[in-house]
Amino acid sequence: MINRVALLLLLSGCLAGSAWAEDTTPVAGHWLMLVATKNLDPTHEAEFNHWYDDIDIPDVLKVPGYKRARRGVRQTVTGFSAANQEAADGRYVALYDIETPNMDRTIIDMLMAAKKMDMTGRSIEALKVTERVYFRRLGGAVLVPNAAHKSGSGNTYLYLERVACCRDEATELALNDWYDNTHIPDIVGAGIEGLTRVERFEVYRVAMIETLQVPRFLALYEFNADSADEVVAAMRRVNERLKKADRMSDWFVESNDVILKQIKDVRRQ
Repeated sequence: MINRVALLLLLSGCLAGSAWAEDTTPVAGHWLMLVATKNLDPTHEAEFNHWYDDIDIPDVLKVPGYKRARRGVRQTVTGFSAANQEAADGRYVALYDIETPNMDRTIIDMLMAAKKMDMTGRSIEALKVTERVYFRRLGGAVLVPNAAHKSGSGNTYLYLERVACCRDEATELALNDWYDNTHIPDIVGAGIEGLTRVERFEVYRVAMIETLQVPRFLALYEFNADSADEVVAAMRRVNERLKKADRMSDWFVESNDVILKQIKDVRRQ
């Protein structure tokens, strides 16, 4: 079944002349785990990254339901993020795509796998996890493979738009309606160079491991671009244009947005 975002894009013709598709993975079974980390021994950065890429990610992808692992390094962009944010929140962020009909069972499987890694010496003392959050996907992902695609760039950037909401059920419904039926169609239809994919997620509360208050919603924008500054500037221009056109919601309050340069992308074999 086509979701509302895709239907609006078709009716408005905002993607005329370009191809798009929808990720048809069942919404109820698609999840995301976000893990922010820092290396406590920066004099051995290469060893830390080797462990993460060649030991930790393969181990995690053995956990039932884990399908894909992406790692990104935080980018500092003037007026958007700062070096002290990286120092406090961790330089690296890993995103794991999960497909499972029982997320609680999968979380337990992951905790047991992590314990096994510790017991068998496959963990590393230099690792500090500064944030671990599970999300459930809202609706289908919007894919824009040929829409204003930036040719010649081999860099993938992940723009994490985090929104703190909501004070009550009515506010939540209003924000989600605006996001799904107005904002994402506006963003995708704006012809932003390099934008390839948009997904929305909501925090999945896990009382036993979730100790920090985190923004309720996450929108993940994927870009093919030359630099993080280029991505942030493009998003700012579009959002400013939409604000002037009175297309923004009063409930849209960004909280601790992050821009990552992707350094690893591995799919489960």
